[in-house]
Amino acid sequence: MSWVEDRLEIFNLIASYSHAADDGTPQDYADCFTEDGAFHGRVGQPDEMHVTGREALLTFAQRAVAMRSRLQNRHIQTNTQILEQTATRAHARTYLLVMQTIGEAAPIPALTSVYEDRLLKTERGWRIELRRALPDRKGVLRPKPDAVRPEGGKSEGGKP
Repeated sequence: MSWVEDRLEIFNLIASYSHAADDGTPQDYADCFTEDGAFHGRVGQPDEMHVTGREALLTFAQRAVAMRSRLQNRHIQTNTQILEQTATRAHARTYLLVMQTIGEAAPIPALTSVYEDRLLKTERGWRIELRRALPDRKGVLRPKPDAVRPEGGKSEGGKP
C-alpha cells in the first residue's frame, strides 16, 4: 500500500470512529482500536477516563449505546493533521465538536476538544493505539441551561 493509500485509510478510520461512537455497535467502536488500544480523556466527565483494551472499550461503548434513547451525540471531527507517518505508525491531531440532542430539543454544541491519536498499521488495517481527548474546557458536557442563557436572553458575558 502506498503512502497516499495509507493516509486515506487513516482519514477513513478517524471518520469511522465518529460513526461508531454515534450510531454504531460497541463492536464497531472497539474495532477502531488495536486489541490493546486505549482511550484517555475527560469527554464531558468531571474526571479523566482511562479505557484500555478491547473488553473495556466494549463496555464503555455499551454504556454510550444505552443512553441513545434519550441522548444523541454527534462527533464532528475536522481539521485533521497527520503530524507524522511511517509505513506502520502515524500521529494525528483532530478538532472535535460534539453536538448533543436530548429528546425533541434542538441540537446544541456540547463539547469542543482536540484528539491526539497514535495509530498503528495492523493486519486488519490502520487502528487507533491511543486516542487522547483534550477538552477545551474541563467539566461536564452540558452546563445548566440558565448558565448558558439566563433569563433576559443574555449569556453570562452580557452578549445575546
